[in-house]
Order: sequence, then C-alpha cells, then structure tokens
Amino acid sequence: MKKKFGIQGAACTHTGRVRSNNEDNFYLAGRYRENVEQGEDAAVCRSYDRCFLAAVADGMGGEELGEEASLMAVQALKPCSFREIPSEAEKAVRRGNDRICEEMKCRENRRMGSTLTALYIDEGRAVCCNVGDSRGYLLRDGELFQLSVDHNKAERMVKLGILTPEQAARHPSRHELTQHLGIFADEMVIEPAVSRPVALKDGDLFLLCSDGLTDMVSPEDMKAVLSEKILPQEMAERLVQLALAGGGRDNVTVLVLQIREKAPVWRRLFGQAAGISYRE
Repeated sequence: MKKKFGIQGAACTHTGRVRSNNEDNFYLAGRYRENVEQGEDAAVCRSYDRCFLAAVADGMGGEELGEEASLMAVQALKPCSFREIPSEAEKAVRRGNDRICEEMKCRENRRMGSTLTALYIDEGRAVCCNVGDSRGYLLRDGELFQLSVDHNKAERMVKLGILTPEQAARHPSRHELTQHLGIFADEMVIEPAVSRPVALKDGDLFLLCSDGLTDMVSPEDMKAVLSEKILPQEMAERLVQLALAGGGRDNVTVLVLQIREKAPVWRRLFGQAAGISYRE
C-alpha cells in the first residue's frame, strides 16, 4: 500500500534589527504576504502530500521595489502534480521574471529583483527548485542536507577550487548573485536549479529560508532547533529569534515543514484496540 503523509507547516518573517522595510515574502499552501507594508507576518497550515507548495523569496531593490519583486515571485507560483513539477517550476520562474521585468520597464528600468526557493510535494515525493541564494534544507535522521544551490560568485569559486565551502560561507562575494529573478532576456538566461526527487519519510523536516537566517545562524544551530520536539511554528519563531540575536542585519524569513506518515484506517483502528495512538 502506498504511504500517505500529512504536512504541518509554519512560516515566520521579520524585518530584522537594521533594515527599515521587509523585502522578503513566503508562500505556504496558498498564503503569502499580500500587505507588504507589514514588516512582520506569520502563517501556519495542515495539509497532505498532494500538490503541496511552499516557498521563500528575498526581494532586492530598496525602498518598495524589493517587496514588490518578492511578491510577484510568490504570486507566480502554482501547485502541480509530481509529473508536472520540472516544467511548472520553470514556468513559475519565467512568469515571475517576466512580471518583474515588465514592472522595471514601467519604472524607467529601475532595478529590482528577487530570489526564489520553492518546495513542491506530491504523492510522497518532494522536489526543491531555486534561483538565487535563498536555501532549502532537509533534516533527516539527525543530518541536515542542503537541497538548493547557491547562485552566487562565492559558490562559483568553490566549484573552481578557488575557495573552500568554509571560506565561501564568509566571503564577500557570497552576496553577489549569479542568478535571480529580474533579469532581462538580453542580459542572461535564467537557469533554475532543480533537485532530485526526495521520497518522503516519516519525521522529515524541510526548512526554507532567506539569507537573513543563514548569514546569522550556523547550520549546527539550525539543526539543533529543528531537532527539538516542538511544533513547526515554534521552530520557525526560534530560528527567527536566533537570527535577531545574532545581529539581525537583514530581513529574515523561515518556513518549516514537518512530515508525518498517516497510518491507514485499518492500522489506526487496530492500534486503538491495542491502546496504540498514531500521530496524524
């Protein structure tokens, strides 16, 4: 019998301690920051592993431009079936990029842009798609794995053997993006990174976040919070607080998804008769 999974998710975003506006946005099962003038926001959800979608976007441009760019990025997203994920992920990136570029033309080519990291889930499998340096992680069996690819100059130098991953984590060029939404067709071809499918497992935790978290909080500290026996909402809030305690030099957005296997009806009934409870 094919396994079925439940998803409990939470998103939390904060302006930080230095910036005056929040250019981040998120997408959680159809919910996102519609009122971009509101600096802090949060969302929670319970869902199933059928055409589920979550994402984080980090806008660039200053003033209101970054907020508008990240909003356009998440508005371009659309849940889809597993077989549609590769093509739909690329279409979403293209739609978001086209909208941002059209807005720039209306604003006399004032530059604006956004990163985008999205996690598509359908029928027990997950795929991460990203453009830019907002990250997607999987915590499984006590190990934290990065699913996304950092599209920045520091990561390019790692691939060339110029920097080690440890050096790249603090190198100034880590903020110089090589891919993002908001690039005209004659400037560069946008090539989103698409991960291999991940078969869901009971207890999996997915983390999507902007660099306001990864610049302020170490992977070890992120893993420690995600390993606690608390709700996704509490995890997201604690990670945001860690970023603020570390300096909060940027907007920070955290989205956490907890995966739980749903026991078949016959197993739940048998378990109840035996005094065993199954978490939904």
